[in-house]
Amino acid sequence: MMDADYPTQSLSGEKVATSERDVPARSGTVGLVLCGGAGRRMGGRDKGLIDVDGRPAVARALELLKPLCDNCFISANRNEDRYASLNMGSVVGDLRADLQGPLAGIEAIIPALTPATECRRLLLLPCDLPQLSGEVPKLLLAELDARPDLDIVYAGTEGQSHYLCAALRAEILKSVRKQLDEGERAVHRWYALHASAVLLFNGVLADGFMNINTNEDRNLRPLVAGLRQNSSER
Repeated sequence: MMDADYPTQSLSGEKVATSERDVPARSGTVGLVLCGGAGRRMGGRDKGLIDVDGRPAVARALELLKPLCDNCFISANRNEDRYASLNMGSVVGDLRADLQGPLAGIEAIIPALTPATECRRLLLLPCDLPQLSGEVPKLLLAELDARPDLDIVYAGTEGQSHYLCAALRAEILKSVRKQLDEGERAVHRWYALHASAVLLFNGVLADGFMNINTNEDRNLRPLVAGLRQNSSER
């Protein structure tokens, strides 16, 4: 398993995702792809713009979100003009300086969520999971819909939490600013302030959580192509 950019926790005994769950309703769902980060292990390159299977990495995440969402946004803390030129989604930039992490990337969408967007749920994906199956965001959203007692459902695999793959209720976004203002940047600590639960993925779905951390990791193309083929055959 590859190193992740966010903390881990034990997931034993948590609920396991199954592909039999119904696809959730689309209405009121907004998608956000998180493309921030300094890219230190990529020589400073912006992960969302690196080439994977002939496309920028951000394209895969947007491809998974668009069938489930009314609107899709790209959260970027640099290269905003380049992301906008892709014409793949509206771009929102960090509201704070100094690359304050993915929680600041989530905060960036708040000004864009006007009453006209009718956002009730936010579906998050990072830009650096080119192998991720489209079943993952579907199941996260379905689980949130099935659990009115929860504010957040995020993904997990054995021994690993994937906090940036999540479905959450839009009303909790107002607490992000306070968290950042107090100097707390960790996504998992913000989640802990709300009713949150992990949805555990295993088997083939778990294999798709291998992320891009180095230039060599771009050699994940065969599985990406395989996922597309399998999707078209269903």
